[in-house]
Amino acid sequence: MKYPAKCTAIAISKGFLLATCLAHIAVAQSSVRPLSNLVVRLNRAVDSLPSPAGLTNIFFAAPPPEIQRAMRTGEGWTAIQTADVVMGDGLETVYAARFKTTGSDEMHYVVDTAGKLDFAHGQPLTFESHPHLLVAHIDLDVRATRGTRRRIPYQILVSDDGYTYARIAEYLIGNIRVGGRDYATKVRSSDRDEPFYSPGPGTVFLIDLDGNGEIAEKPSVTSNGAPASAEQVMALTPFMLGRQAWEVADIDSTGSRLIVRRTKTTVAAVENFKAPQLVVRTLRGPSYRLSKESGIVLIEFWSVSCGFCEKARAAANELARTGHGTFTWLAVARENDHAEIEHFLAAHPMNATVALYDSTAWTTYNPSGVTPLFVVVDKNGVIQFRGAGASAIDPVAAKVKTLSKASR
Repeated sequence: MKYPAKCTAIAISKGFLLATCLAHIAVAQSSVRPLSNLVVRLNRAVDSLPSPAGLTNIFFAAPPPEIQRAMRTGEGWTAIQTADVVMGDGLETVYAARFKTTGSDEMHYVVDTAGKLDFAHGQPLTFESHPHLLVAHIDLDVRATRGTRRRIPYQILVSDDGYTYARIAEYLIGNIRVGGRDYATKVRSSDRDEPFYSPGPGTVFLIDLDGNGEIAEKPSVTSNGAPASAEQVMALTPFMLGRQAWEVADIDSTGSRLIVRRTKTTVAAVENFKAPQLVVRTLRGPSYRLSKESGIVLIEFWSVSCGFCEKARAAANELARTGHGTFTWLAVARENDHAEIEHFLAAHPMNATVALYDSTAWTTYNPSGVTPLFVVVDKNGVIQFRGAGASAIDPVAAKVKTLSKASR
C-alpha cells in the first residue's frame, strides 16, 4: 500500500533545510485514563526574523479561468500569476499575486487581504534583505467558513533561487508549573495552512522536558558527544514531566490557553515509555516481533521514495557495521510490494532487517507518516530516543552506541 508523500524538505537556497517526508496517514491517539487538568495561560509572540519553523512552499502559476474572471488587477500589470497563501478545509482562501509592470522586469507581490480577489486594492509586499532571502511581513485576517476569524502575522519569503515560501510568524509561550517548578512551553502552527490551534497534528507542542531552561526543537549531539532529544510532544500522547506522566489534552482555537492533564498511561510510542507491541513481516519471510528478548532495537520507518532516508543511509549502514551484534536495526517500509523493495535495495543496500508495510506498526509508532523516523528501544523494552529527519541519524547513532556500551 502506498500513500502520497508530502516532503517538508524545504531548502531555501543555502539557508534552511528541513529533511523529512510526510505521508497523509490517520493520526492515532493513546488510550488513557485521565486525571486532573492543569490550565496553562499562553501569551502571543511574533518572529521578527525568518525561520524554517512551519515553512512551506507557495506555488505561483497563471490563474485558472474562474479566478481570472473574478480578480481585479492594476493598470499596466503583465505576467500575472497567483498562489494561495492560506488554504484548507474550513478556511476561506487567501491569495497572493505577483506581476511585472510595462517596461520593467522587476517582480511585484501583493496579497488580497480582503478575500475578494481584488488585487488592485490588496496589500503590496515590501521585502527586506537577508542572506539568500527576501522577507516580507504581513498581518492577515484569516477566516474560517464557520465564522471564526483571527488576525495573524505571516512571512512571505523569496529565495535567491526563485522559490517562494510562506509561514505563520506567530508562536505562543507559557509555563507549566509542576511540583513547584516551571517548565517553559512553546506552541506554534505546523504550517501556513494551520492558523487555528487544535490538539492535533496541525499544532506543534514544545516543552522544556528536562527543565534546563531551554527548549530543544530538534534532536542533536552535545559538545561532549551525548545524544539530546527533541522536546516536542504530541497531543493526547504521554510525556514525562517532574517524574510524572502528563499529556496535552486540549488547546483553544485562538491559542489563549493550553490544558494538560495527568495520565496513567505506561505504554506509548514515545520516549520514556514502554514500547507498544510490534509485529511485522520481513522481506525474507518470517515475522519479527519486538519482545523483551529483542535486546537493543533501532526501528526506522522509511520509504523507497524518500530521498532523505537515503541521505541518512550511509551513517545508518556504518552504525550497523561497527555495532554488529550489539543491536538490531529494523527498517519498516512504507511500501508493501516485495519486488519494488528488492529492486530498490539492489541499488541501495541496507544492513538492516527490512520489513514490509504494516498498517498497525505505522499507525502506532508513526501516525503522521514522517520519513525517516528513528525509534531506539533499550534492552528493557523502553523507548529511549525518537528522532525524525535525515539530521536525526547522528544523535540516534550516539544513543545506540551509549546503550550498547552500557549493556556490555
